[in-house]
Amino acid sequence: MSWVRIGALARRIITQLRRDRRTLVLIFLIPIIVLSLVGYLVELEPTDITIGVVNEDVATVSVADHIIAALEDSGDFELAVLSREEVEEWLTEGRIQAALIFPYDFTQRLATGYEASVSLRLEGSDPQVVGYIRGSMAAIIPEALAGLAGMMGGFIDIQTTFVYGGPRFGTLDYLAPAFIVIFPFFFVFLLTSVSFLRERAQGTMERLLASPLSRAESVLGYMLGFALFALVESLVILLFTVYVLQIDYAGNILILVLIVVIMALGAVNLGIFMSTFARNEFQAVQFMPLVIFPQALLGGMFWAVGTLPWFLRWLSYAMPVTYANFAVRNVMIKGASILDWDVGSNLLILVGFAGVFIFLSSLTLRREVG
Repeated sequence: MSWVRIGALARRIITQLRRDRRTLVLIFLIPIIVLSLVGYLVELEPTDITIGVVNEDVATVSVADHIIAALEDSGDFELAVLSREEVEEWLTEGRIQAALIFPYDFTQRLATGYEASVSLRLEGSDPQVVGYIRGSMAAIIPEALAGLAGMMGGFIDIQTTFVYGGPRFGTLDYLAPAFIVIFPFFFVFLLTSVSFLRERAQGTMERLLASPLSRAESVLGYMLGFALFALVESLVILLFTVYVLQIDYAGNILILVLIVVIMALGAVNLGIFMSTFARNEFQAVQFMPLVIFPQALLGGMFWAVGTLPWFLRWLSYAMPVTYANFAVRNVMIKGASILDWDVGSNLLILVGFAGVFIFLSSLTLRREVG
């Protein structure tokens, strides 16, 4: 064994990587950016949560008023004063995330030593928001009542109900939309970018110049070839998630198939386009943290987009995964149909993203084979 030869080989590798500035940036800078984003989001609490308040308590000195004042002082929520009839409409339209309803005899029952019930009606489609609201209520209400112990002999029972989701939906059911959206996008993007880069590295593009294929035929051939495997892979992930993992869902699975198909077409063409910026397969793989991770973190899968700070929210709205997640979550948890605005509008936006990616990838392919 010659340490001289080993050292010479190691120096060659080090020199080669040191001269490859693109790889060095991908290796050192992108992980720092992604980790910084994760660290920020983990410590982030939801914002812009609006709670409707229905106060029917008729007491002159109302305990309900005291609790409502404590909610306002906490700064955790925006409050909207509603009637009982308005609650369901505002919840289903997404104008509020929860409603707190105090009955007419709320203070009277507490003062006479009986149990007093307050209704907490949750929209329920986002588990993070649900957990934050319930946790805040469990902390704020007892704290608000601590100074009123002399006028109360009873205790409060918070009766929680859901518009969507609820106890029948477990953690896996809430995470299923994330699986169905990000996993196909991730694997299809990886498959396409690496495979197309390999086509270039093996000289296939040069051989196409000598073939009778036109540029248009070459473009369509590549797209259809990659798209077939992308669609099969996406459908396998979708069907496995729904039927093997036995996910509880409320909507039509055919709508989910349509969403996954559109996402796969977009990911195929994004992979073709991004592969032009990579010199080797190693760099193509390293594009994943840049392309996939921000969409997984900011696409509404783990943190609700509406509760993010405004600068991160605008980044979320620039990512196709965000709209796919909106559509899938509305279908699976709310049972929405393709004719509902929350699904149809997001599908149209996804089609727009797919169209942009197809245009960009076609330019790339024409340059390669032209």
